[in-house]
Amino acid sequence: MNRMKRPLRLLGIGTMLLALSACTSGTDVSASQMSTERELVLVQGPDATSQALGHAYRGILSDAGIEARLAEPAEDPVAAVLAGEADVTVAGSSRLLGTLSKLPGARDGTGLTESSAPEATTGDGANPVASRNLDTAQTTRTLHDLRLSGFAVLDTAEAERTGTLVVTAATSAADQLVSISDLGPLCPKLDFGISRTMLVQLSKELDTGLSCQPRGVIELSDQKSAGVLPVISDEVQVQASSLSNAGIPDNALVVLQGASTLFTPEAMTPLITTDGVGQDAVKAINKLSGALKQEDLLQLNRLVNGRDALTPQRAASDWLIDKALIKAP
Repeated sequence: MNRMKRPLRLLGIGTMLLALSACTSGTDVSASQMSTERELVLVQGPDATSQALGHAYRGILSDAGIEARLAEPAEDPVAAVLAGEADVTVAGSSRLLGTLSKLPGARDGTGLTESSAPEATTGDGANPVASRNLDTAQTTRTLHDLRLSGFAVLDTAEAERTGTLVVTAATSAADQLVSISDLGPLCPKLDFGISRTMLVQLSKELDTGLSCQPRGVIELSDQKSAGVLPVISDEVQVQASSLSNAGIPDNALVVLQGASTLFTPEAMTPLITTDGVGQDAVKAINKLSGALKQEDLLQLNRLVNGRDALTPQRAASDWLIDKALIKAP
């Protein structure tokens, strides 16, 4: 990774306007050349779904004739790109907005204010809201309106890793629990399972926004929160999860209506450095993002979890071929 260590002041110098626009904003991004002439480094988080996404983007870059490799997983991939340790990452839109809006000059001309920008967070996208002023479309639009020097936000996919709350069909039927508005009087008899990364914020949202004081709150490990065993085994009656968790539809779990308002919208969005990244790479990355729907993210999650799980690299390759994004070897 030493090759990637370069002064950030060099990034963005002499960048030229690309002929490719981000579909979500209609604004152009910048890159220095038509073709990418060096190896690109991608970085993603440590969870299997993030790794599969990283391999998918690496695969489509390689298919376009661009040398690319996936770096060691990082707890904060966005920071790794901003620090010059990698060229590409894919992250949730609110997470990107919270981080990138703090860069010098990023708010110029955007109308973004301190009260409307979500706070930077960590994790896989299932993060509680710091400010619920922006919905999914507003978050994406504001993100693409940022003026960045040396970096660019590419096309946002339809796929999201936005957080949600789920219950079993039995719990929903027994307690007539279908919406977060039903939670208040029911909370004293419900145990909630919440991962460490969202525990404090979500607990606050439940208390202040919904007057919900659960019977108990169980902090789930990363491994447990990645699946749905806690809720289907009745260890907890309500589990905080992500819309990208294939265990939700596969176990016919009920997603509580309105639960998305408790979390920041996290539509999957690539962030790149514009240093040495050509239009060919941007075109390839945007091609994959345009094809990445919610059902595709669920499928990737399904492939890399469970008893017969594939490696993230194999799952990404199979998915790319199945979607006809690359040719079978």
